[in-house]
Amino acid sequence: MATLAAVADGLVRLDQPVAAYLPDWNADPRKAAVTVRQLLSLESGVEAGNPATGCGGPSATWNDAVQAPAIADPGTQFRYGPFPFITMGAVMERVQRRSFADYLEDRLLKPLGITVEWRLTCGGDGKPQLAGGAAMTARDWATFGEFVRQGGVHQGKRLLPEPQIPELFRPASRNPAYGLSWWLAGATLLKQQGEEFVQDEGRRGGGLRDRRARTGARGTRPGAPRRGAAGTLPAWMPADLVMAAGMGSQRLYVIPSRELVVVRMGPIQRGRRFDDVAFLGTVLGGTP
Repeated sequence: MATLAAVADGLVRLDQPVAAYLPDWNADPRKAAVTVRQLLSLESGVEAGNPATGCGGPSATWNDAVQAPAIADPGTQFRYGPFPFITMGAVMERVQRRSFADYLEDRLLKPLGITVEWRLTCGGDGKPQLAGGAAMTARDWATFGEFVRQGGVHQGKRLLPEPQIPELFRPASRNPAYGLSWWLAGATLLKQQGEEFVQDEGRRGGGLRDRRARTGARGTRPGAPRRGAAGTLPAWMPADLVMAAGMGSQRLYVIPSRELVVVRMGPIQRGRRFDDVAFLGTVLGGTP
């Protein structure tokens, strides 16, 4: 969302190469070709890092993420991890010459009346861990969701241009269940979105892979849609549902067709037990 604000402010462009803002990326032909859009849709081909290690380890810095190597051509793989978001934070600091956190605070959080606590930081430089390091109350999370549902408007005041919010929900070319840092409706069919939803153009057969599909999908009821990337959404599931998925299965669902924003919070250590379809089936009156 901060990137969209920067686009609106004329600081960055989604289809501009990242190297236009981080000149060191020009040293690698594959990194030089990566666009901001591909970075945020997790299709850059650059090493994405391990979500479990955040910035990359206890002494890692933002620069470690920025210097991650290219491992594939841009647009050929979807890889979930924290490094692309940290790299985008570095772009933001480069173009507006102040901290990412300050820009986000002044541009969006204060106007929305939202307080964000950065609970996880990179140990090497103290900068915020931009993939799972922020925390806010359920009420503030809901306020943010309503801002998204209203297309960038808060209490009658437009904070982002109308055409920008839909950019978040354009399906990635290598992962139709992912947009720009947001998961789309199809991701509810996966148990652990970041771990199981992978697409690699170079793999045999192509397609999206689901860990449970490879292990027999134990526990699936007869006649139920297959719980994987190639599965079918239940009939009751709104196709326009979008989701911000946080650590431990914290959730923000935005469903424009139902004029609905739903926040789900729970114990982080029990997050793997959470099931999006079961939860949403109860909330929306479907049959999970």
